[in-house]
Amino acid sequence: MATFVQTNLGLFWGGYSLASSFNAVGLTASSSMQDDTVYGDTFVSSAAGLSSVSLEGEGFWQSATDSALFSSLGTSDTVVTVMPQELSIGSAALFTKLTTSEYNPIAGGTVGEMLSFRLSGESTNEKLHTGEVLVAPATYASSSASTANNLGAATASQTIYSALHVYTVNSAGTLDCVIQSDDSSGFSSPTTRITHTQFSAIGSEIKSLAGAVTDTYWRCSFTISGSFDFTISLAIGR
Repeated sequence: MATFVQTNLGLFWGGYSLASSFNAVGLTASSSMQDDTVYGDTFVSSAAGLSSVSLEGEGFWQSATDSALFSSLGTSDTVVTVMPQELSIGSAALFTKLTTSEYNPIAGGTVGEMLSFRLSGESTNEKLHTGEVLVAPATYASSSASTANNLGAATASQTIYSALHVYTVNSAGTLDCVIQSDDSSGFSSPTTRITHTQFSAIGSEIKSLAGAVTDTYWRCSFTISGSFDFTISLAIGR
């Protein structure tokens, strides 16, 4: 894949879309290395310990973003998805669950300059999943299915994960999302693999499916009841 200049980014934090308040986001996956050097070794030796994920971000203060981040402070298992390149179907997506460990609502308050904030989040027993956008962030007013994506089969040792964010709900009603697979892009005989919880308000969720699955094509099919709309995004990965 070619390099690119980052001009846009998707940042979905639980039931909120926050990218428009941020101007920098960093996402790190790491492993705590443990020294296991013993007598006879001629070099320092290390063993991989526990893994972790962290997020650092900063931006310019807005009341809606401030409210969302304050409410998530110290709350475990907030589903977070970062789309680093584009917000279109098939573009890269990374997602996990984080706890907001630190939020500085007034990180810089110099007179005559923009009021800035800083944010830190730490993993809560969830690895960083890498995948792609299956449902592009948008407002949907009727039931539909996403474009078929050739994500590939899942072996017996692999797990497929789906991250759903519902961040705007206009009027009352319900949203039902399922992840389906098929052996062809036409989805003539789809099999439901993951069923998300029914949503009637903003929120988020990660669901998973353990392999093996021989189908290579995947899509999201969603049903909206009533005459209203939901703004959602969904990423799928491993």
